[in-house]
Amino acid sequence: MDLRRLEALSAVVDEGSFEKAARRLCCAQSTVTFQIRQLEQELGLQLFEKVGRRMRLTEAGQGLMPQVRELARMLESLRAAARREEPRGRLRVAVGESLLAYKLPEVLRRFHARAPDVRLDLQSLNCYVIRDALLSGAADVGVFYSQGRDVSLIQETLADFSLVLVAAPGPADLDFTRPDQKLPVSLIINEPQCMFRLLFENTLRQRNISLAGTIELMSIESIKNCVAAGLGVSYLPRFCVEEELRHGLLRELPFAAPVHSLRAVCARHVNKALSPALRLFMSLAAGTIKDTATRRV
Repeated sequence: MDLRRLEALSAVVDEGSFEKAARRLCCAQSTVTFQIRQLEQELGLQLFEKVGRRMRLTEAGQGLMPQVRELARMLESLRAAARREEPRGRLRVAVGESLLAYKLPEVLRRFHARAPDVRLDLQSLNCYVIRDALLSGAADVGVFYSQGRDVSLIQETLADFSLVLVAAPGPADLDFTRPDQKLPVSLIINEPQCMFRLLFENTLRQRNISLAGTIELMSIESIKNCVAAGLGVSYLPRFCVEEELRHGLLRELPFAAPVHSLRAVCARHVNKALSPALRLFMSLAAGTIKDTATRRV
């Protein structure tokens, strides 16, 4: 029997609804519903009935609760023992390139200080590829821009980061807010499945705006250098270009109202065991990135 199903059962009983149980367990409501349905199928019993707005145990469900509570206590005892275990082994981390360059260094520094015996395998990947890697088991944890709710992943929201359209300083007359035009400028950006590129190009299609061309580069630093040299414009997370904007090396162009933003998350597969190393990394990522985002605001 899957212990997560018993945990979901205890949470629904304590909280009185699937929605509140999901918040307590830090997962999607559909995940709790799935776990309860699977447990009912396994036992061949209906465990809940709806009374008003609350979920109430059936008579059969009430008869199971003493054993469920005992198993839950045993589970918590096992988890407490695991928390006392020192992080060790190998942790495979997949990170979006912009987040790796600008948000992860402090997380990695703190992780190494707390877990020097863990071998950290770090990869910079496209956000869609990261999701696939988590689902296939090729990565243990991912830090990337979320594509929305995903019942296959446990996602911890880190921060929402705004996007900005940037160009080289100068008097060039570029108006990306006016529809139905062709602008004599190139877009300098990451590969086609880059999430901020997709947002930008979708907005251009909606406005019927075409550009002179596209320059694809894999490095954010290379993109910024080419934009500063006057080779084109780029659409990037603001945190990537804050210094350049502050010192006048790049300038911001009006583009989207309201401003586009991307949600950064730290995620693992719902079936991924939470090892001490994985727990520590996710905790540090959430604490460090949330803290820097709050201070900046």
